[in-house]
Amino acid sequence: MLLDAKIPKKIAILETTYAALRYSVVAPLEMELAETLEHYRGVPPAKAGLEWRKVTAGDRWGDSWMTAWLRGNVEVPIALDGQPVFLRAATGAGECMLLIDGTHRGVFDVNHPVRLLALQAVGGAVHEIHLEAYSGHTFPGTQPFDEPLVVAGGAPQDSGIAIGKGARTFDKVELVTERADVSAFLFELRALRQLSEALDESSLRRGKILAAMQQVFTAVYAKPEVVEEDVWRAGLAEARRVMRPLLEMKNGPTTPKFGIIGHSHIDTAWLWPIAETHRKLARTFSSILSLMDQYPDFKFTSSAAYHADVVRELYPEIFSRIQQRVKEGRWEINGAMWIEPDCNIPSGESFVRQCLVGQRATREMFGVTSDTLWQPDVFGYSAALPQILRGSGVEFFCTTKLGWNDTNHFPYDTFVWKGMDGSSVLSHFNLIHCWPDPETLIRAWKEVQHNDVQDRRLLTFGYGDGGGGPMAEMIEMGRLSQDLEGSPRAEYQSISEFMTGVRDEISNLPTWTGELYLELHRGTLTSIAPIKRGNRKCEFALRDAELAATIAALKYGAAYPASELLAQWKKVLLNQFHDILPGSSIARVNDEAITLFAECLTETQALGRRALETLAQGTGDGVLLTNSLSWERGGEIELTGLPTGAQPDVEGLVGQEFEDLDGVSKLAVTGLHLPSLGYQVASLAPLAAPPASAPFVVTEDAVETPFAKVRFDDYGRIVSFYDVASRRELVTKGGAFNAFLMGEDVPQAWDNWDIDRDQRLKLAPQTDLVERAVIAEGPLQLRIRQKHQIGGQSWLTQDIVFHATTARVDFDTAVDWKEKYQFLKVGFALDIHADTARHEIQFGHVTRSAHDNTTWDRAQFDVCAHKWTDISENGFGVTFLNDCKYACTIKDGEYRLSLIKSGRHPDPRGDEGRHRFAYALLPHAGGFSIENVVRPAYEFNLPPSATLSSQAGASFSLASVDAQNVIIESVKWAEDGGGFILRLYEAGRTGTHAVVKFGVPVTSVSETNLLEEDPTALEVSEGGVSLYLKAFEIKTLKVTV
Repeated sequence: MLLDAKIPKKIAILETTYAALRYSVVAPLEMELAETLEHYRGVPPAKAGLEWRKVTAGDRWGDSWMTAWLRGNVEVPIALDGQPVFLRAATGAGECMLLIDGTHRGVFDVNHPVRLLALQAVGGAVHEIHLEAYSGHTFPGTQPFDEPLVVAGGAPQDSGIAIGKGARTFDKVELVTERADVSAFLFELRALRQLSEALDESSLRRGKILAAMQQVFTAVYAKPEVVEEDVWRAGLAEARRVMRPLLEMKNGPTTPKFGIIGHSHIDTAWLWPIAETHRKLARTFSSILSLMDQYPDFKFTSSAAYHADVVRELYPEIFSRIQQRVKEGRWEINGAMWIEPDCNIPSGESFVRQCLVGQRATREMFGVTSDTLWQPDVFGYSAALPQILRGSGVEFFCTTKLGWNDTNHFPYDTFVWKGMDGSSVLSHFNLIHCWPDPETLIRAWKEVQHNDVQDRRLLTFGYGDGGGGPMAEMIEMGRLSQDLEGSPRAEYQSISEFMTGVRDEISNLPTWTGELYLELHRGTLTSIAPIKRGNRKCEFALRDAELAATIAALKYGAAYPASELLAQWKKVLLNQFHDILPGSSIARVNDEAITLFAECLTETQALGRRALETLAQGTGDGVLLTNSLSWERGGEIELTGLPTGAQPDVEGLVGQEFEDLDGVSKLAVTGLHLPSLGYQVASLAPLAAPPASAPFVVTEDAVETPFAKVRFDDYGRIVSFYDVASRRELVTKGGAFNAFLMGEDVPQAWDNWDIDRDQRLKLAPQTDLVERAVIAEGPLQLRIRQKHQIGGQSWLTQDIVFHATTARVDFDTAVDWKEKYQFLKVGFALDIHADTARHEIQFGHVTRSAHDNTTWDRAQFDVCAHKWTDISENGFGVTFLNDCKYACTIKDGEYRLSLIKSGRHPDPRGDEGRHRFAYALLPHAGGFSIENVVRPAYEFNLPPSATLSSQAGASFSLASVDAQNVIIESVKWAEDGGGFILRLYEAGRTGTHAVVKFGVPVTSVSETNLLEEDPTALEVSEGGVSLYLKAFEIKTLKVTV
């Protein structure tokens, strides 16, 4: 190359030099400042009583959670009439909202230091300026070795930050004008420089650009400050003349193409609380609206319906402007769900409600229905999602996260994702948090793995996580990149337009079947356990309350509390956000989530009790016993709320009173037969004397039950479990059941998110058994209470419960946890040979390997399971049940349930505090079946309720289904008020004919989608309907009465 080799570096210096000359200062603004902890949605009213003071450069302000309001006036000089004018601010705040004459106009932050004041200013006009500047708050960062960084102003240098009194320093607010020719020069120079850096050294195009760069450097003053402005600007004009022919060169017909659109991924909570997200939404969305005023071609997309709803409620002026842009087709609303939730932990019904509530909200607010699930930042995706999406009117799926895998590279960028039932959605790995410039476009295209099939990618540009969105500079670079020879073409497309184009124009796409397991962030299935428990308990409380309210409406005409139940559902849906439910947020977010779940549980249970009291028809000498499951419930049942010494007066009933770990009095009974999705009212009678024969034999270290012979060691572990029916020992030689394992857990990165594979090497048995005693022994249950010291400071108390009528063994557990950077698991070393295990997920289950043959197998060392995991041979198996845990592993016959992960970033307290959970071991004859596995898991999580009643002898069943593998998952009132909804699914992975019978006279039954639309009438015969369900198929029935 004959050119000066230093030219590329010189050009980079020119960019830096002239970037400082883009704006010319017209005048500084005199500002006043007042501090407050309140959040105002507009200019603070006079009655707020803020104490204003004059502020000048160098003045300090701020404190943790503090907001400073700044105010001042700016007069546009007559000489600037008709010209664009701008404001530039350096308040010291990380984020700052600009209001011009009381209207929100966008964010000031490190990426957006300049904002448009007026596109065509009116000379002599005076504008009132307000700035809402957030000081920030202290948190310890996200990485295991992060500590808070004390800052005196500006942005922190790592992910940890400490904010104290006077942490922020005010510098200036000033009126500026833009030197448009300088800006244009910089954008054009950057585009060509990036192109030259990305192209191959042998490229003729690259050579021509470098030759032009030499001419540019010759024409432009490297030190413009030493000459008059008109002189150096003339140099820029000459440089632009040199570059123009190169910028006008277009691509050929086989050039790849990018759909581009502005976007800002805004975490609903993460390193900031939800309340701060509300302000982030206003800052970001008002910025987008201002950019749309400035750039008529600019388009933007946003996802979560909740975000729009927040803005509608708190910032109606911003919301009305968004509505207008949506009507114009410039602002796309497309995300499908109420929030961007975690996609592992929520129940199937929660996913349905995310779509139902989200789609209905966007239709109400904007008249649009999303066709794309937009989930760029979620930690894995359930195999149940494709069917749920299809049933909710969604045919496309976009994400980025699987590119973060730590072990295997995901093989596709655009593909058909097929779920566990065979439903499929067209899927694409898009880009976020980036620029639409040649550097990004070329790099992103080089990452495409199958360019023999794929000819395009989707790029959403703009800053995110904490909001902010696109910059004007990004829009300018997007303009230059539309068709620039050597760089992929770029054109504005909505997500819907892009994905529709892929669907219609690309064939032979590959297919991925099953879950999209993220090989990273596995710890999010366990971190901050009280949030996981709150989620499970609230989901089931809502399930029971909706059923009870529906029956009360049908039987007694009670008003169905639709709005009240929706309010509680919205609390759950909000808490399922992908940094709240996973436990990867700061302390305040975690505390607020736990509180919100507690409120939801209390209020939902109150709604359920109100409905049950309607069914009870007053308090009397009877008890209304409910069963919210879709099969007749017998066996052993635990009841709460009965008078001491009383039992239902049912022939053959056996009862046993006991107190659980929380001191709650309960009654275990057998002999009841509760109707499906209904209730039975029995009279109360004195508790009968227990039978003379005892079902249990207890010695110092052993227990015999009708089902097993069990031996404990000195540490409280079960070292022998002989199953009587199968005549086999279930514990591997030298192994143990219910063995607590703990070890240091400090991942390489992402403290509360990650578990590294080698963490298992640090796990050690916990052998400090302090106490063991039999606390209850009767005709139904034997309860042995053990107390263990765990680690150096923690205590675990556990009731091990053996039953007289089932082989199930329960482990009801309370932990007082004070450990730091420790992971607690419980292990069961099974003498069962199986290469795979089944794990429950939403509306079904997945089968995963139980070995480490491949790197894909080894990467799944902690996986998601909901209520159960089953490992079975052909003729025998063991199921593990739980009431609020979501992570486990089975490798080489050993099952380990993840209990507590105590990382300390970004919540420095980790999981310290009291934990309550229960799990169970259930041996069963035969392999996996609904009777052996699925039904017991529901029964373990959903005990019947008992309500005193005046209607002894009454009974009712709303519905039943004759196929054991078809489960009615939820019952609710229809959204349109015209009848009730049954949602059912096939749980055994086999196509099935089923008949659903109704306990009330029905007028009509129709099958709908999950949004309760597109009805197809079904024939009602003998009070029921016949259905065929494919393997794992979900069906929604709308029933009118």
